[in-house]
Amino acid sequence: MSSAINQYGGGAISLVLSAGIKSMTLEQESLTWQGSDGTLSPTYAGLGSARSTAISLSPKITQIKAWQSNITNAQTDLTVTASALNQLVSLAQSLATSLLSISGTTQTSTAAAVSEQAKGSLTELKTVLNTTSGANYIFSGTDTNTPTVSGTGSLSDSALATQISSIVGSLSTAGATSVMQQATAAAMPNGTNSVFAKSLSSVSATGAANLQRVTVTNNDSLTNVGIVATQSSTTSATTSAATGNPPTSTGSPISDLMRDMMIASSIGGMSSSTHGFSDMASQLYSSVETTISQLTELEASVGSTQDSLTAQSSLLTNVQSTLGDQLSDSTNADPATVATQISAIRLQLEASYTLVADMKNMTLANYI
Repeated sequence: MSSAINQYGGGAISLVLSAGIKSMTLEQESLTWQGSDGTLSPTYAGLGSARSTAISLSPKITQIKAWQSNITNAQTDLTVTASALNQLVSLAQSLATSLLSISGTTQTSTAAAVSEQAKGSLTELKTVLNTTSGANYIFSGTDTNTPTVSGTGSLSDSALATQISSIVGSLSTAGATSVMQQATAAAMPNGTNSVFAKSLSSVSATGAANLQRVTVTNNDSLTNVGIVATQSSTTSATTSAATGNPPTSTGSPISDLMRDMMIASSIGGMSSSTHGFSDMASQLYSSVETTISQLTELEASVGSTQDSLTAQSSLLTNVQSTLGDQLSDSTNADPATVATQISAIRLQLEASYTLVADMKNMTLANYI
């Protein structure tokens, strides 16, 4: 009667107590996870009733992050594009200033100096047009891996420049207007001697805008990113035969600037005594001034796109924050609550273990 009962594990009470200890141990492990990781469970399965909310919110937040990434990448490219357009405007302004100095000059040396300056500007023009943002050629449209201006040589030595030089050589007999029209026809983006990448030279200036890259910024929005070198501006002169005359613009301000630089590079040895020279200098100046306005317009359109993307990014940030708060409510554990629960479950386990120890040392008299 005084011996201890050594078959603790076989009784109903002990089975119930063991099950309780096992359940409390699992709960303690779960609470310990919550306290260290800050979340209710390492898997959706452990979230209970909040599981469906967490499952629906997570992909939405992931999608918003992807849109935000698209916007960030687009903003980077647009910043580079705006800077490049600004350089083009500077080149055009420099050419316009030079053209003012030769309109009435009788010195061939003056025209020769402008010719050399234009050749140097053509070299700079190619460099600007082949500007990259990361690995992307910013003026190549969707064909981002291909240089906008093909070939390794200078634009002043290209087949197009040679063709235009030949046209300018006929100035004294053909007249300024004819020279401008012929040079324009030669400099069309999709002309025979186009200097642009094949993807760009296969379309006209009006069709080039369709080659603009796009990026997805939300469920219902595709945003055009950047400028295609051969595209027209909103106010670009038309190349239509509305007046029955040949066009005096390629339809693309960048192509027009290239044409005007090539014409200017071909005037070496000329002066106001050359028939048609002053008229051509005047027409060139007017053309470059128009080009400056159109390039500035393109630059402004890039800025407008950047402003729109900034607004979209701000909206997405707010939505992401709201969804993040909802997800946090579904998955995150409250530190104070967890600490209290851990303390309580520890006390319960200690009491259970004490009871087990006491039961193992009980005699038959204790039960009776």
